[in-house]
Amino acid sequence: MIRQLPRVGLHCTKGKRSKTSFHLLILVAYSPQPTVSIERLVAHIKRITYNSFLNQTITNCEILQMESKKIFLQFLEFLKKWIVIMSKNSKLMAIVTSIYIIIASLFSVLNISTVKPMIFDVVTKSMMLPSQDPQGPVFAQVQNTMQKEFKIFLGTELAFIVGLFITSLIAQNAIILLIGAAHKDEKISHIDLILRMPQPLKRTFITSFHVTLLRIGFLYIGFFFVMVLIIVTSGNKIVSKLILWALVVLVVSMYLYFSVVWVLSMVVSVLEECSGIEALGRAGRLVKGMKLKGFLLNFLLDLLSYVFFHFFSRMMMVKQPALTQAILLFFLVGFICSITMFKFQAYTVLYFECKKNHGEEIELHGSVEYSKIPRVPLGEELL
Repeated sequence: MIRQLPRVGLHCTKGKRSKTSFHLLILVAYSPQPTVSIERLVAHIKRITYNSFLNQTITNCEILQMESKKIFLQFLEFLKKWIVIMSKNSKLMAIVTSIYIIIASLFSVLNISTVKPMIFDVVTKSMMLPSQDPQGPVFAQVQNTMQKEFKIFLGTELAFIVGLFITSLIAQNAIILLIGAAHKDEKISHIDLILRMPQPLKRTFITSFHVTLLRIGFLYIGFFFVMVLIIVTSGNKIVSKLILWALVVLVVSMYLYFSVVWVLSMVVSVLEECSGIEALGRAGRLVKGMKLKGFLLNFLLDLLSYVFFHFFSRMMMVKQPALTQAILLFFLVGFICSITMFKFQAYTVLYFECKKNHGEEIELHGSVEYSKIPRVPLGEELL
């Protein structure tokens, strides 16, 4: 006679252990005087389930560790290849980087030394206005002087920004072209480099305009969400700080992730005949499967920039002679410019890695490598 078992609500796991549990269940069900109690059976199945879950968790951790190690080794291999390629045409690269660093640093020092007295003068005169009679001649004179100085300030700042932007654009184009030539073991002279520069400059300018808009839009949205959460959680300081830091980490991580496509689109604009939205879409398609490598590259270089910027900023906050502050600013801007050049060198190597990963044929066009692809409407691949 079959003994009826109560429903215990257990789920047997797969494998040999689940078969053992099933055999024990049959033994209890068909034995008139079962030797195994229901309680012992339940405890046994629970123990088997727990051990199976623990083994599966350990296996998943081992797989994750192996994948992480594989990604890290691939990233190290990429850095090694970047250094090898960078050693080719190294003399011309060093000249371009040095010229860019000197010009950008001098621009920054001159900008600070020119604008600082203007700001001090405007602030001093604005503090004088409340004590003057609004209907008097002195008030009108001070106000007119402030307006003129403010216009001069805006004009000076605009001139420095445009000059620095053009210098950066030329240096980025030169570095990308040099790495592109070095990738196929081609020696390039400074005359050849100058002759190749004009054509990609227009494309790079258009792409940089679109990338700047995307960056401003992303930062604006991120800042908006941060401010909203601060207002919502303002009642609890601890919760507010935790949420704030978590959101800041999330926004920074997303920015570094999206920047992979944005920076790569600049490289695409130089080495291929496309620009703007088309270059962004092309970069989005190329980098599929390689975004993690680009993210790690962004994280490493931006972390170095942040550390040095924080260090030099703290030193410049201390009251020091004007010459000392100018020297510190010169070295700070020089280091940031060096990191920028390294980033474009690395992304040019990443560009060719992406092409190789997608199995695209590389053709020669004006001594610059590119691949022919059909032009299709783009949109969802900008990020």
